[in-house]
Amino acid sequence: MVFHSSFNDDQGQYRLVGNWPLLPVKTTQKGPAPKGDPNQPDIIDEALDLFKANILFRNFEVQGNGDRVLIYLTLYITKCLLKIATMNKADAEKALFLVAQEQFAVPGEQAFALGGYVTIPNTRDATDTIRQTLTQLRLEMGYRLCSRVYALDAARPNKWWLCFSKRKFLNKAL
Repeated sequence: MVFHSSFNDDQGQYRLVGNWPLLPVKTTQKGPAPKGDPNQPDIIDEALDLFKANILFRNFEVQGNGDRVLIYLTLYITKCLLKIATMNKADAEKALFLVAQEQFAVPGEQAFALGGYVTIPNTRDATDTIRQTLTQLRLEMGYRLCSRVYALDAARPNKWWLCFSKRKFLNKAL
């Protein structure tokens, strides 16, 4: 059974850009996502907690807007794990910072991995907002992923995280 996002039943609580929600995030990174409650799990915590279970599935039925972000973050975690497989924590943090800042595809572009899941933004401002939100999520995900993957040993990544790096979620990759 696939695990879905708890942010699906938002009842119009979060701002939408197309069908991409701007979910609250506990972060110091600049971006359009609202500040999250530090005492409550956010979408990044949820993606990290559900990663090992969800990565095993080839199908994922989107039940709400929160699932779109969860799918993107799951694919991004896989990309990050492949990148840091042989690095120590300090090098991994630097590498993931650079990965988060590099050019990447957004909805409406040919190379965007979730083309069927996310509607194409109708304005340039909407596209820019999604790009800024994804950059903010990618930066925060890199920081938190490193703290989990290197929790036991700063010199080597945890093998129980890396063993999932070669799996393809939904047969897609970023």
